[in-house]
Amino acid sequence: MTTEVLLRIRTTLAETCTGNNTAVVLSVQPRDGLVFRCFLSPFDFISFSVSFFTSALTQFFQIFPEYQSNEFYATGESYAGKYVPAISYYIHKNNPTAKVKINFMGMAIGDGLCDPEMMLGGYGEFLFQTGMIDEHQKQYVVQQTDLGVEFIQQEKWVEAFQVFDRLLNGDVDPYPSFFQNVTGCTNYFNYMTCQEPEDQEYFSQFVTLPEVRRAIHVGNLTFNDGSEVEKHLVQDVMKSIKPWLGVLMDNYRVLIYSGQLDVIVAAPLTERFLPTVNWTGAAEFNSAPRYHWKVQPTDTEVAGYVKQVKDFYQVIIRGGGHILPYDQPARSFDMIDRFLSIRGWI
Repeated sequence: MTTEVLLRIRTTLAETCTGNNTAVVLSVQPRDGLVFRCFLSPFDFISFSVSFFTSALTQFFQIFPEYQSNEFYATGESYAGKYVPAISYYIHKNNPTAKVKINFMGMAIGDGLCDPEMMLGGYGEFLFQTGMIDEHQKQYVVQQTDLGVEFIQQEKWVEAFQVFDRLLNGDVDPYPSFFQNVTGCTNYFNYMTCQEPEDQEYFSQFVTLPEVRRAIHVGNLTFNDGSEVEKHLVQDVMKSIKPWLGVLMDNYRVLIYSGQLDVIVAAPLTERFLPTVNWTGAAEFNSAPRYHWKVQPTDTEVAGYVKQVKDFYQVIIRGGGHILPYDQPARSFDMIDRFLSIRGWI
């Protein structure tokens, strides 16, 4: 790690990590070292390999040992359903013998694609019950998801991904997905909005401004939209991390949350796979009551619903989709604050 990068870290820490921020988020640029920034809400995720992240994290704590005692949570959304448990499990396995120990406390996953084998089978009923497809179209969805599950069980990961992509995902296949054709909509992040809001793309223009590039120390590196990365992940997308999840739920604080209006990783899909996770609280969780909660007790609107068993929390937030902090920032912040502060819901 170069002196220049260390200076940037110290400068960024001094300039941004002040005041009453809720959490400190570590972001890593593979070719530029570490940049530390503070956010009012810790909805950030780590888009790089487990080994690279843990190596970077270890280096950070060696350089800044004063932060090593801080509670550490791995958090993220969507594909975080894979890499957040992977990072967390890696820390869990290696922490006891690590020279630099991480004060790992838990993880939070939003709308995560954790267990495609169980989740795929929920699409037909979900799309039908929300009025997006009719009975005939539902039969086709069920047929395709059954085929996808067969491919998963045969470990034909690319073929399973192709079923998912042609049916709903629509990222790699050059033609519109089945979902787009039958609904007329391209937005699978929130079924109340047919097209993605224009302002969701403003960030790409913002982060490539010269002054922002200088502030976040990325130089002239190309800003990528993730499409090329996804092409290299087709072997991984349809694999499950469920065994790791069970271990983590038994040992740490875990939050799994969903936006009620999400399509691509809909809440009923999470409901479908969670009862199959093998952990010591499984039986209790499957019979646990669900409670509603409000951000403020005097609010007229219910923010969402929560189930809790031991240190595991499942939350569904009303009025929000896949990009949950965008749709419901106040409710999302209240949720993550309750989780991190151990304030809880019940």
